[in-house]
Amino acid sequence: MLDKQDLQKHKTVYYARIVPQTYIYEVRELIIRTIEDDYFVGTDKHDKHAYLLTYNDLDKVFAKRADALSVVKSAEAKKPKVKSESYYEEY
Repeated sequence: MLDKQDLQKHKTVYYARIVPQTYIYEVRELIIRTIEDDYFVGTDKHDKHAYLLTYNDLDKVFAKRADALSVVKSAEAKKPKVKSESYYEEY
C-alpha cells in the first residue's frame, strides 16, 4: 500500500479494481498522470483509460503487482455465489 508522499508523476503503480456488484476483479497497471491536493489520476498502460482516484483509494494502490493481485484474489474468493440458470414457468 502506498502513501500520499510515495506518488510521483510518471511512476508505475498497480490498482486493485474491485467492483463486486458487477463482478469485476482485476489488477490495472497505471502510470500516474496528475497529482492534486485531493485526488490523483492514473492512466492504464495498455488501454489508456484514465482512473480518477481519491486519496481514500490508496488502500487499493500498490507498488508491486503481487500485492495487488493477492488483494484481488482474496476479494474474488469471498464473492457471493450466484446461480447462472434461471427457471421459468412454461405456459
